Amino acid sequence: MSQTLLTFVHISDTHISADPEYGKQHAPHSTQQGARALVQQINALPFQPDFVLHTGDVAYDPDEGAYAVARDILGQIRYPVYYVAGNHDYPAALQRVMLGRSEAALPYHYEFEVNGVQVICLDSNGPAEPPRGYVLEEQLDWLEDRISAPDERPLLVAIHHNALPVDIPWLDDFMRITNGEALHAVLAKARGRLRGVFFGHVHQNLTMFRDGVLYNSALSSWNQFHAWPGQVDTIQDDASSPGFSIVTLTRDQTYIRRCYFSVV
Repeated sequence: MSQTLLTFVHISDTHISADPEYGKQHAPHSTQQGARALVQQINALPFQPDFVLHTGDVAYDPDEGAYAVARDILGQIRYPVYYVAGNHDYPAALQRVMLGRSEAALPYHYEFEVNGVQVICLDSNGPAEPPRGYVLEEQLDWLEDRISAPDERPLLVAIHHNALPVDIPWLDDFMRITNGEALHAVLAKARGRLRGVFFGHVHQNLTMFRDGVLYNSALSSWNQFHAWPGQVDTIQDDASSPGFSIVTLTRDQTYIRRCYFSVV
């Protein structure tokens, strides 16, 4: 049996608001209720994950009060949490309030290592009409420097927006990274050790595989969206439950388990 390197929990799109009732117009529960239920699910897991990865839209509005609430809720997670900034986020406030930093890094990209695995977190909130994304040229250069150097460590990449076209106009024209092909071209250079690109933004489980690169999204703890072939408009998926993913890396494979929960 292949040796397990690490296991992490992938969460996304909590959209926490300072208003405890916010979100009930789009789901049976508020964003605060969904986030609290998510934390309970993570803390009740029958094993200890190495970390939790939040791929953005921590808060619904760029409001420091919302981040204070998010800190109180998500701060109850028993494991280290790493954040990516989403299009609804205010990266400076996220870092200042959630992480206690006096100076914010903008754009908000960084890397860390866990159990010999390199993890790179990117900021896709460059100049583009929201909710679209864009990865700055300086970030692409920064990324290429880190993945092109001689390195045998397995690699994970996290980002908020979806990068690849999937022939669904709602995702391709309205939601996607406008220079996603340029990002993919850089990522593909590391295909030999890149074990997955994990993203949020789309409020659904999506998996794409291209040029040896695996892309995978996670559910929101709030509400979900459809992505039918040819879909042009944003359509809410009222039948889908909130959820998260558990990702395990072994020496020779990436294993993703999708989890669902109810908000009582």
